[in-house]
Amino acid sequence: MNDPKIILTTHRLILRTWKPSDIPLMADINSDPLVMEYFPATQDIVATQASIDYINQHYKKFGYGVYAVEIKDTHEFIGFVGLNHPSFEIPNFKPMGLPIVEILWRLSSNQWGKGYASEAASVVLRYAFTELNLDEIISFAVVTNFKSRRVMEKIGLHHSDKDDFDHPELEEKSPLKRHVLYRLTRKERLLERAAEPT
Repeated sequence: MNDPKIILTTHRLILRTWKPSDIPLMADINSDPLVMEYFPATQDIVATQASIDYINQHYKKFGYGVYAVEIKDTHEFIGFVGLNHPSFEIPNFKPMGLPIVEILWRLSSNQWGKGYASEAASVVLRYAFTELNLDEIISFAVVTNFKSRRVMEKIGLHHSDKDDFDHPELEEKSPLKRHVLYRLTRKERLLERAAEPT
């Protein structure tokens, strides 16, 4: 990993590429049962290293990806927010364009409730449409993951029951099987922005 590159900032946060010292900190987050409640299992440092290797490869290949997030005032690493291509085919999903790009986040549980996820995700979403010119951004989560669903709604993604799906990589009896999908197109975003009072 080279020196980290700042990709985006908000008034409280820095979103940047990754550095080696992030790995054990992200592994701590990935091993927290609270954070990983809606995933099949927690992740150790080996799995975390593998996922960050994938993130870095994705960034090099496509020019965007999942970014490390730190608090601007203290430079404390608190997790990630960014863009990714789903690793599986979403059943019965008709995208507006290809590739399918999801927005996702995972922050330390001791930073929950401060609005960091929606703050960072909002700036990533704007970047996706205005700088990357992506056609559509989606996000998905287990039906009962209401914290993530609130973030999706706060940043302006829309939900329709017809887009909900059973995750194809989970067992039929898994309580995590059923997922909701939220989405927003660049065109919808522009129309909503135009309708806002000046």
